[in-house]
Amino acid sequence: MVATLDLVRFPLGVAQLELWRAQRRRDEFHGAAFSSLLLPVALRYMPLPVGQLRTFGYLAVWPTADAAERFRASALARRWDRTARHLELTLQPIQSFGSWRGVDPIEGTRGEAGPGPVLLITHSRTRLSKLAPFARASGRVADSLPRQPGHLWADGFADRLRTLDTGTLSLWRSAADATHFAYNAGIHRDAVQAERDGRWFAESWFGRFGVISASGDWPGIEIDALGPG
Repeated sequence: MVATLDLVRFPLGVAQLELWRAQRRRDEFHGAAFSSLLLPVALRYMPLPVGQLRTFGYLAVWPTADAAERFRASALARRWDRTARHLELTLQPIQSFGSWRGVDPIEGTRGEAGPGPVLLITHSRTRLSKLAPFARASGRVADSLPRQPGHLWADGFADRLRTLDTGTLSLWRSAADATHFAYNAGIHRDAVQAERDGRWFAESWFGRFGVISASGDWPGIEIDALGPG
């Protein structure tokens, strides 16, 4: 099993047409075990869908590396290569908890993290009554991220605006750095405990991935930092 994450930026006025095109054509990739179009949102305002109208992402999980390569060679993916900005990440599923649209996208896969960078993905459906505490906690966590050891980049996303389905993407220099942020005492652990006590989410999922390869470019991401450890 292998996952891919594409982040794509278009000139203003073109992005919505390209998003529509991606929505129409992604069903051509029947080999994907799971896929979702991600609409980037401002991380500090999560879960409110304050969008970034020029960009979107595409996350997919493939049963084999060959299936992922066929996607990379498709007309849609090649079209993204000609955009203003395009980042391609190939990912090794390592660990997950919970559900996303009722399923675990990586089907309970368990693996060992290598020495290189890792990507953390969270996804949740926020209860309407819990919007305020989640927004306050999200802002504090976002403000603290640049000070976290090993933090490389982070952003938010939405995939179903009408049900407030949102999530986060964050890159870390190593699995140890990601684990330190996620579980050690601090603002993030406090927020996680508050969520558990307050039942903020109707559904939630967490996934950890090793970065196998990275190419292209994206604001705030140093591609060289995503090479093997």
